[in-house]
Amino acid sequence: MDRPRLLAALRAAVLGLGLVGHVAVAAFVADLPPPTTTGDGVPAGFGFAFALIGTALAGVVTAVGYGLPAGEGRLRVGPLADRPCRHRLVAGGGAGAVTGVSLVVGLAMLLPGRAAGVVWVLGVGLVVGGAVALALGGLALAVRLGVDGVRESLRTRA
Repeated sequence: MDRPRLLAALRAAVLGLGLVGHVAVAAFVADLPPPTTTGDGVPAGFGFAFALIGTALAGVVTAVGYGLPAGEGRLRVGPLADRPCRHRLVAGGGAGAVTGVSLVVGLAMLLPGRAAGVVWVLGVGLVVGGAVALALGGLALAVRLGVDGVRESLRTRA
């Protein structure tokens, strides 16, 4: 197997793993028992905290999977497959963060009960994944611009 096809398969696998993580967290939150009226709600609170950690990790895996090199072959898909990784990280991170904020602030407020909790947790995962992707992509873009600036400066001196 050649390297570009392997990169495409790796990208699809990591992206799929992140999406499966989001689905697993959503199923976990949907099955959480409500806090008891006589207790302090600590078990349900810990379950919700674990769900938040899980969705944040799934969001980061999804964002990094989208930012991996697109490779070649049938698995080279997506609107930004012909762009560099750093552009995909910034665009995907921005889209994920905006979608996550709209889920947390908008849709979760409109839904009743447990559905609101599921949407809110998924929105938090998208916000965290988007923020990490924006940070990684912004760092990569800044390094690239700095390297290009140094190269240009060295060319003008010579």
